[in-house]
Amino acid sequence: AMKYPALPKKRTPDDVIITRESVIHAPIEIVFNVITDLELFVELEEGVESVIITSEVKEGKGMKSHWVLKDPFSGEKWELDEEIIFSDRPFQYGYVGYAGGKDYSGVHSLSLNPDGTVHHLFHEVFYFDVDEEVYGEIVGGMIANVKKEAERRMAVCN
Repeated sequence: AMKYPALPKKRTPDDVIITRESVIHAPIEIVFNVITDLELFVELEEGVESVIITSEVKEGKGMKSHWVLKDPFSGEKWELDEEIIFSDRPFQYGYVGYAGGKDYSGVHSLSLNPDGTVHHLFHEVFYFDVDEEVYGEIVGGMIANVKKEAERRMAVCN
């Protein structure tokens, strides 16, 4: 049972929502560990140059991180701070990102399928003007890489 909305609220009608999902052949704990290993996003997500955990809290609600991103097209760098605002291991976590006018919010939701696979549903809402196609590709790539990494870890365990 999800206690938290899977989809963050829009602030204005122009906000862009990007949704991606996948089915992962790995235990739900492994998948949750991958999506909450923020430093790993340097490998999982295109354009992420570095992620540093900046809070005393190292996991779950209240964990803060500082990200350096590089726009894959312009090469322009931008920095942002993210905070986990909801965590219900191993099912769900939500976060907000603050980037000086380029704010966004996201929620990862995991559920078990009847066959034991994990359904990974991800929504991200951008509170600024983004190119939906470009961001959709980046988010889609990240979701695919989460699946690959969780299934790789699963294979290593067996």
